[in-house]
Amino acid sequence: MPQVNCRVANCIYWQDGDCEAQKITIAVQGTPNTSSAVNDRSTECETFQARA
Repeated sequence: MPQVNCRVANCIYWQDGDCEAQKITIAVQGTPNTSSAVNDRSTECETFQARA
């Protein structure tokens, strides 16, 4: 699996700056799955799960 850098330290998959999830899903905010993003702020990681 390729290395995926992450800056969301409160995600359960975050490990010292890397994402340790086995599968990562990224989507465009609020639109159908086939839409194009305008910029990085219009995307979101659907894999994110907050630490308890």
